Amino acid sequence: MSWKVFSVAFLITYPKEKVEPELQAQLASVTMPMYLPLRQLVATRLIPAEVAKIRTATGIVITSQFALHVYLNRDWHHATKPEFFVLSQKMATQLQAKGVAQVSYPVEENQASLAQLLASRPKRQLLWLTGNRHVKHNQLSALPHLTQLTCYQNTWSQTQEDQVVSQLKGHQITRILVTSPSSYTRLQAIETRLAPQFSAVTYYTLGNSTFTLISGNEKNVVKPVSNRHVLRQMLQKMCNDEVENQ
Repeated sequence: MSWKVFSVAFLITYPKEKVEPELQAQLASVTMPMYLPLRQLVATRLIPAEVAKIRTATGIVITSQFALHVYLNRDWHHATKPEFFVLSQKMATQLQAKGVAQVSYPVEENQASLAQLLASRPKRQLLWLTGNRHVKHNQLSALPHLTQLTCYQNTWSQTQEDQVVSQLKGHQITRILVTSPSSYTRLQAIETRLAPQFSAVTYYTLGNSTFTLISGNEKNVVKPVSNRHVLRQMLQKMCNDEVENQ
């Protein structure tokens, strides 16, 4: 089965509402941006023993924006005030706005830099709030004093894939922002079904894990030059590259 390709578009696997209006306008001025997060994030119902671990933790690590959202929207009062370690200044600001005094973040917005920060601190036990699909082989997982607790599920169904395929029909995709390894895995199934529309694609990633995965498939892929403000950096690069190519 075939269909007419009638428009050029960017595919952005990130929620539109989390992209600054200024960046949305910049993207729209270049081509049609399609915001299609290839995921459904759902908070996990924790058992009392898991909640107790959070309430008694002296150090909490949060690397996911959704894990932070879950934490901030749960009634998890602490027996002691823990120190928080997060991935970015933006995440630290969100915690500070809720009255958290002790919060640290690394120089660069990636897990490798955060792992270095944690390794430099006294080896007390830390609790890492994660999702079920975080990258398992990373420097954080190697830290012996870090315990993981899954607080949300990253899910995807055949029905959701079918819906995305339907939305993408008729669009020639030239540039894709891929925000995680799981998004890329799901994207591959979609590309197989719509191969003619993904015939000349450049991929853009926010970090090394996704970059390594895509480059291993011998695809044209770009990663951030610096590890600060990576979302803004890569969306602007997509726009600039498209303009240069016109």
